[in-house]
Amino acid sequence: MEILYLIFILLALHYVYFIGKVYIGLKRLQKIFGKNENSELISVIIPLRNESENIKSLCASLSSQTLAVGQYEIIFIDDNSNDDTYEKLLNYKPINSKIIRIKNGRDNQARKKKALIEGVKNSSNPIIISTDADCSFYPRWLEVMSKYFDEETAIVAGPVDLKSDINLFSRIQRLEFAGLILTGAGLIGINSPTICSAANFAYRKSVFEEVGGYSDQLGFSSGDDDLFLQKVASQTNYKIKFAYEKEAMVTTYPRTKIVEFFQQRQRWASKSLFYNNKLLVLKIILIFLFYLGLILQLIGGLFFDPLLFITFGLSLFVKIIVEYLVLNYGSKTLYDRKILRPFILAEIIQIPYIIISAIGGLFGNFKWKGEVVKR
Repeated sequence: MEILYLIFILLALHYVYFIGKVYIGLKRLQKIFGKNENSELISVIIPLRNESENIKSLCASLSSQTLAVGQYEIIFIDDNSNDDTYEKLLNYKPINSKIIRIKNGRDNQARKKKALIEGVKNSSNPIIISTDADCSFYPRWLEVMSKYFDEETAIVAGPVDLKSDINLFSRIQRLEFAGLILTGAGLIGINSPTICSAANFAYRKSVFEEVGGYSDQLGFSSGDDDLFLQKVASQTNYKIKFAYEKEAMVTTYPRTKIVEFFQQRQRWASKSLFYNNKLLVLKIILIFLFYLGLILQLIGGLFFDPLLFITFGLSLFVKIIVEYLVLNYGSKTLYDRKILRPFILAEIIQIPYIIISAIGGLFGNFKWKGEVVKR
């Protein structure tokens, strides 16, 4: 039994060490002051499918950008929409934009990546910024993102927030998603790029082509963000940065149904064990075992050995402390204090959610846009 106690303690220590490194990384991130000095042109690529209800607000938000119209183009990739997405794009699209329509004839595997590849092929500018159709942007979004680029920089990841004025479920999602964004930012801060969000992701077109883009990732439906991020980090010497500024924020919507939420998170988790960096895979497994261990300690304390309640309490306590430090720090710059209100409840719910999402992600097929897609 002593060995079991030791395993649970070691898993907790590893988790504290991991989140502690994230916190250190956040403190190392630097905001770039001053006016936009990067004169390189930008191509904004937006893959979309059946986004009729979002087109008007999307185009209005894009049209509000302060960056001079001549410095960027917008490329909409309409991926086999069967509603009036295309017609609405024609009505509302900004003047500096174009629409590429992908017709039927493609399978469901890696559809978004294939749409992004099409967008890159048709782009005219050296800097690519990808986002999603259900997003909105601060007026200085493009201006702020672009100023992080210099000749040595290949990727700039940006912050993403969720609208959370609907109900408690949406507020918990917002906090949980902020945790993911801040984790990705902190890991970039310690020069260990691992995760980011495709809703706010910028990179050099030349580097995309240099490393082969998504050519080796078409076996996964997700990962157009973190798989590419990791590949650039491992195969090149370019810098990877995080735009740690509120005005670089992209805002999107939370899931409205619990089933949709789990489908999304399982899809995100589905490729984690297939990362090329095996040390990273080991870290992910240890983090999963830490969460699984919390449940096992609670059950073991109830039915086998009450002393497991002590290791459970200590593990849960350190999890709450280190995660609060990260979220509290992030709320001061990127988010707001309201984001922390459901913190304790979210901490409890997160435990079974992580376990279910991770296990569900191993089995592959998920629903996206009403269709079943493979891992």
